[in-house]
Amino acid sequence: MIKIRNESDLRNWFKENYEKLGFSKILKSNAKCCPDFVMEENGKPIKVELELKSSNFNYHNHSIKDVDKVVCAIKDVKLKIPTIVIDNIKLIKFNEKAPYSFTELILPLFKKELVLTTSEVAKKLDINKGTAQMALLRLAAENKIEMKKKEGITLWLPIK
Repeated sequence: MIKIRNESDLRNWFKENYEKLGFSKILKSNAKCCPDFVMEENGKPIKVELELKSSNFNYHNHSIKDVDKVVCAIKDVKLKIPTIVIDNIKLIKFNEKAPYSFTELILPLFKKELVLTTSEVAKKLDINKGTAQMALLRLAAENKIEMKKKEGITLWLPIK
């Protein structure tokens, strides 16, 4: 069972499992606008939008001209473009542990490096600095990592 809380978790799962859905490569990733990904499928570029529910495609006012396929966790409406529904997804509450959340993806980074900056975390996870900062602050609040300010830069260290 794949446990996700939101579209960000779905995006993180997708980055690790796109081959299971028939795609061979991520050509481009864009978290800010539609489409979310340009994938390679059968040697051709395919524009893919991720949504928790298929109805969110319409709710977000996406155009079918901008997308070749939608990948979703729940198909609650039929769309006019091909839609892939991911099997075995369970939507969980925000306070439940989600293996594809940014906080869970950040912790293993400290096994390879003892000190990381916010920019390094953002780059390693292919997310923006603001998202990385929020996840790092959440981990610090949970006493899982420590924040150190040093000459205009924030350093993050694991708590031993």
